[in-house]
Amino acid sequence: MKYLIHFLYVAWYWNLPLAFFIVKREIAGERRYGINTTGTDNLKGIMPAEDRVHITMYEPVNYFSAEWLMDRVTAEEKNTGFLDVGCGKGRVLAIAAAYGFSSVTGIEISPRLCKAIPQGRYTVHCMDARYYDVPDHIGVIFLFNPFDETVMQAFIQKVMESLGRESRPLKVLYANPRCRQLWLDAGFEETDSFVKMKYLQGSVLERKI
Repeated sequence: MKYLIHFLYVAWYWNLPLAFFIVKREIAGERRYGINTTGTDNLKGIMPAEDRVHITMYEPVNYFSAEWLMDRVTAEEKNTGFLDVGCGKGRVLAIAAAYGFSSVTGIEISPRLCKAIPQGRYTVHCMDARYYDVPDHIGVIFLFNPFDETVMQAFIQKVMESLGRESRPLKVLYANPRCRQLWLDAGFEETDSFVKMKYLQGSVLERKI
């Protein structure tokens, strides 16, 4: 039933071909990673209005976009820390672990979504990304359009503070990259990108030393 509901949701807001494309991969991806993350949540009633104005509703990144971006991670980068910002129910955390990251961390502002993530498998911080001190071992950050420019600018400042403490290469895997320019303005370079079926988009942004 959840796949039918998700199919109708995608078909209504976008189109039928995209719905078929996404839901086929939803079924395979949920089975492959052994998780239950399909669906949406507008977070109404559990998030203060002043927070909801800056964040997007819960909708997990589609498997095509997530895996395309994760395929751009090198073996060396998998030895660093992985951080998913706006990790929802943990879809990308599970993917990162399957891809071989030994250190997998997520940030999620919604307590309800945090409780849906399997306990003990990852490090999850239930908090506002604007106040999160990015650990200095993080080498890869994943984003799926988690919030607006106001919060993204504050989070980028936290990233730059971490890089100031520990200068290192850093790769940002950004699905639906609406705030990409903010990262470019901060000194990151876009090294790869994709557009699939018009609506699925992703960007690889890197800071090199």
